[in-house]
Amino acid sequence: MNPLKRAQAAFTSKLDIKGIGEAVDDMRNRAKDARMNFERHWYDNNFFDDGYHFRYWSRQQNKIIDLSSNSTIYNPMRAIPKASRQIRGIANLLLSTDPTPIVYPEKVNASAFTPEEFEAAYKEAKKVARLTGHWLSEEWKEQDLMEKLAHQVILAAKHGVAYMQVWPDPIEERIKTQVFDAFDVFLDGTLTDIEDCPFVIKTQRRFIAEIKADERFDPEQVAKISPDSRYASSEIKDAYMKARHQGVSAETTQSLIEKEAFIKEYIDEDNTPRIRAQKNGEEILKNRKKGDPILRQVFVEGNVAVKDSYVTLPGYPLVDFRFEPGPLYQVPTIERFIPTNKSLDLIISRVERYLHTMTTGIYMKRKGEDFELNNTPGGQMVEYSQTKPEQMQLAAIPANVDRFIGILNQQLEEQGVTTTTLGKIPPGVRANAAIESLKESELANLIIPNRRLQGTVKRISEKMLDLADNYFLTPQTVMYLEKGEPAYFDIIGKGAIAKRAELKIDTPRDVVPISKNYRVDIQVEKGLGYTKEGQKAAAKELGDWFVEMAKLQLIDPKVVQLYTQQLMEVYGFGATQEIMEALEQVQAGMQPQQVDQMKLAMLQTMGDLQKAGMFPTQDQRIEENKVGVAQTAADLNKNGIPDNQEGNG
Repeated sequence: MNPLKRAQAAFTSKLDIKGIGEAVDDMRNRAKDARMNFERHWYDNNFFDDGYHFRYWSRQQNKIIDLSSNSTIYNPMRAIPKASRQIRGIANLLLSTDPTPIVYPEKVNASAFTPEEFEAAYKEAKKVARLTGHWLSEEWKEQDLMEKLAHQVILAAKHGVAYMQVWPDPIEERIKTQVFDAFDVFLDGTLTDIEDCPFVIKTQRRFIAEIKADERFDPEQVAKISPDSRYASSEIKDAYMKARHQGVSAETTQSLIEKEAFIKEYIDEDNTPRIRAQKNGEEILKNRKKGDPILRQVFVEGNVAVKDSYVTLPGYPLVDFRFEPGPLYQVPTIERFIPTNKSLDLIISRVERYLHTMTTGIYMKRKGEDFELNNTPGGQMVEYSQTKPEQMQLAAIPANVDRFIGILNQQLEEQGVTTTTLGKIPPGVRANAAIESLKESELANLIIPNRRLQGTVKRISEKMLDLADNYFLTPQTVMYLEKGEPAYFDIIGKGAIAKRAELKIDTPRDVVPISKNYRVDIQVEKGLGYTKEGQKAAAKELGDWFVEMAKLQLIDPKVVQLYTQQLMEVYGFGATQEIMEALEQVQAGMQPQQVDQMKLAMLQTMGDLQKAGMFPTQDQRIEENKVGVAQTAADLNKNGIPDNQEGNG
């Protein structure tokens, strides 16, 4: 390990709660000074993404310069938000793959079982892993993690890196998550892995009343705090927030910047007594020896440490996302668009200025001669004394201006995504196969960030499994849908089962233990296609293949029946579950051979209906709705009821 990092850990291990607060402040200040140049760029990127393309931080004048403040209708400074649209197009395309965590069963030692026992144990391990996967999927939905993941991707596009914190609530036995931008987390940005950092400090604004009500904090230390009336720990982000939110609100004056620091220490003779003094101290030291790493969690309000403890977390509770590998602090994606976007802003502003000038018109007259222009309802009146004034001929915009604008747009698209993601389908491309190919080619250009996003999803899921293993002490009920019907099961942390046994608390036999030792992989759900028509075409083609395989008796006809249900959902047929239940009732009174023949014919019949135009598609239903609305409006007019009464929203 780096000697400087070990020296840092040895220094903090000697400090108690009174001295650790100042040490955390010192670490934050050193990290802040090291990243100052990055913060200025993040500040400019935020304003650029907000639409303030001509506002920036001047290092020479040490203040905000806004060139658009002098903009007028005749001298415009027009901002074209192409860069903002590009980073959101990239985020949409990355998240459209719908990365889903998949849980694999734990290893079953075959040598410890007879063949029959091994098969039963393996089936049980698969069942537990499958139910754990259902819990993980439901937890992602409950946490609304896909929306938080989208927020994290957009923040990373603006700042180069963004973080998601995953932490436990031991009181409610729940997992909580929150996204933080690059301003709010202080660490060593030169490293390539967050786990290699000697410390990570997360900052956020909290209200004084909320801090005083937090039962985790030392009341004597909390009594020493005072509000600081800031929006953020970073001065540059604080200036941005004040500029965007019109100064400090009344609520903000009763708030304080909280610093939650995670410091990597190593067990030695200095910190061992403090660890043993904790309630769970013996548990923390149970599987650790001298020299092993351990995380120290410190809450600092202002410069007062209000909580100091050691935690059993296997790593930092923050997961980062970056578009590219390399150092944690890197060139943000939006910065690659800004220079070209500014050129586009300037040329469009000059074109608009040109149009204002030429549309107004220019009159030519001799020196010393007077004439007067008057606007009347009939037009413009020109009164002159001697020589008739002559209006200058209007000049057209040169063709090279349009070509230059096209070049700028092309450069912007080459660095991001084009065509379908931004709603630009090339002329003549209408077939779903062509659109699918365009989508596939765009996603191929984002292989690196796509793989990094999958890695982020995997690390978040692993931390959730670890927290559930250690902090879920009582059984919790989970509900998920299986074949359209709700299914229920109970979960508990695997580590809690042994603790309950020590306390002589019974644990239900059918409860599913959540273990941190499960292997998690990420499955990319591309589905059958990117568009609805592409999904229908792929589903029909796959259905034909199933029919042929069933005819050759290579697959069970039940597979065709199950796929038929999925196919009807893809085509938007309607009440799929009711149809399948009715089909099963019909099958109950039929011979097995008849049932098989009917199953094989179902997909063929649906395909024939589709070709004949008798099978209702989504587009046909939309047209039917349009006709119904028009007919309703006509009937209302016949009855003397206007279809659009004035004054009604």
